[in-house]
Amino acid sequence: MKRLVLVALLLATGLTVVFAGGQKAGSGAESGDTVTLSVYMQLELANPQYEYWPVTLDAFAKKYPNIKLEFEYVSGEQFHDKFQAMAASGDIPDLFTCYAGARSSYILDRGAVKDLRPYLTDAFKANFNSAIWAPQGPNGEIYIISPNMAVCTAVYVNTKLQRELGLTTPRTLDEMTAQVPAIRAAGYTPLMFGNKGQWQAQSLLLSMLTDRMGGTAWFDRARAGTAKFSDKPFVDALAVIKRLVDTQLFPPGVNQLEGPEAWGAFVQGKAVYLLDAGWRISALKGAASPEDFAQYEVIAFPAVPGETVRGSSAATLGEALAMSAKLSGAKADAAWKFLSFIYGQEGADILMKYGTVPTYKLDYTKYNLDNLNLQYIDLINSQSMGYVIDAVMDGEGVNNLLNPGIQAVMMGTKTPAQLAAEYEAWVAANDSNRRK
Repeated sequence: MKRLVLVALLLATGLTVVFAGGQKAGSGAESGDTVTLSVYMQLELANPQYEYWPVTLDAFAKKYPNIKLEFEYVSGEQFHDKFQAMAASGDIPDLFTCYAGARSSYILDRGAVKDLRPYLTDAFKANFNSAIWAPQGPNGEIYIISPNMAVCTAVYVNTKLQRELGLTTPRTLDEMTAQVPAIRAAGYTPLMFGNKGQWQAQSLLLSMLTDRMGGTAWFDRARAGTAKFSDKPFVDALAVIKRLVDTQLFPPGVNQLEGPEAWGAFVQGKAVYLLDAGWRISALKGAASPEDFAQYEVIAFPAVPGETVRGSSAATLGEALAMSAKLSGAKADAAWKFLSFIYGQEGADILMKYGTVPTYKLDYTKYNLDNLNLQYIDLINSQSMGYVIDAVMDGEGVNNLLNPGIQAVMMGTKTPAQLAAEYEAWVAANDSNRRK
């Protein structure tokens, strides 16, 4: 049986890795022929969050020796920029990272993603959280098997620093703001956050705040046009973000901090609280000392003045690999074997062992879950979830107007009302939600 082969080539377009391994993948592959699949994946191998991935690939290689996977790894906006060019040319890989919403509209709207429903038997689907089988396309299509629900807002707490400073966990934003003088006097950052990528403030903060202020029913009206993004709920949500800057909860230069820099500073003990996503737990566990990780806690974002939905977050299906609509025969069979392995029981078991709770139903009693993961499971089971804006609204307006506009609000060069009016005008004239 062939062993896993990893060949890393540093290219101008990103990191390409060739992975040899696989199985007799049906049709021509049944004779032992190698089936080769190209994979374009949004993943940063150096990030501790993805330590599980080489282990998953190794397990796949041992089970399926005749599928060759040729990976190109690209992260952040570079991934989307390059993939949009691929989609426009029609030259797309066999498997690729995809979102079940507007974030991947440039590939979904072209009909380039295979509908997985022919592969999804009732017995297979019963093994997963039923929420992931909600329709992802206009005719009920299912494009991805999401391995996790991307809960986009969580506040991590360094309880050791709390005790040092004589602080208690804040229940409201007013209580958190009142802690700022004591935290800053001791040389720490109150609420660590990084927004250099611009998407963070929209996905991890504004989406949650919009739900707190207006709820999903209001958001449905706004995207349909019977309400407006210039209305009070959206303006008030943007105003809270400006307040976080003005009250010095955020670190200086928040808009120049990359996400890994922010949570890395939290791990180094430089901040009492960290604003990040639910999926950050595995990275924190990989980077922090066991003693520090054991004292972390996770809470919902504190209650905000004027909120109408108490304690909610925002969530969407986590991204996953999807299949090109062009695949057929042995290549399609091989691609399905890979997807059903990495997102099925075997892949989910590895993911769980590395600290991420998957959508696949596992027997949690078999795992030595740490307190932070147990707290997180309890938290998300008690929260309602609003929309993540860039998962339901068109990417052009979010990426080119809203995301940089939030930074402008944070820096004081634009008011919340101005940005809300600009975004509403763009949505009214361009967003596909208003054309439905």
